[in-house]
Amino acid sequence: MAGTGDIEMALARVYGDSMLELAEKQGEADALLEELTDLAAFLDRDAGLDAFFMNPTLDENAREKSIEKMFRGRASDLLVNALQVLNRKGRLSLFRQVADAYHHAHQTLRGHAEVFVKTAVPLTAELRAKIVATMAEHTGKVPDLVESIDEDMLGGLIVQIGDEKFDSSVVQKLKVLGGSLHERALKEIHSDRTYVG
Repeated sequence: MAGTGDIEMALARVYGDSMLELAEKQGEADALLEELTDLAAFLDRDAGLDAFFMNPTLDENAREKSIEKMFRGRASDLLVNALQVLNRKGRLSLFRQVADAYHHAHQTLRGHAEVFVKTAVPLTAELRAKIVATMAEHTGKVPDLVESIDEDMLGGLIVQIGDEKFDSSVVQKLKVLGGSLHERALKEIHSDRTYVG
């Protein structure tokens, strides 16, 4: 039986895919991605607007008027109409998940894949290029690296693309890269240099 989170993610994907299909037909898929990303980031900074989106007890008609007043003429009709659909369906609280689903669908459409890379020390340009090449070969897509530093790691690296598991050839290539990072981390530790992620 699917949990609430699974159902919400499935709904978010439906909305995200539908929005992308419409936006792509209108030649506005890239612009809508930017708007969705910006609005999601703004919600993270503005507790009042976040509460407006998340509160299920607000009257739908009153919220509809507020959405029109706040966004119409300042954002694309695509975005405003999408917000109104989410509001009418009682799904405005899923906005962040919908924006995330749109982002992933957009990446797939453009032949890109988000690759999360966690290392103990910052990647060198050479190692970054090797990871990109390895992941491009493995996925057949253009990798968009999302890098993070975890100083508690003892070296090496963690690479993740969704829930995908790597075959042995990719794991071996990554182990070689991880060995290089491990050696670099040891050198950094011994030279007492500190990086802030």
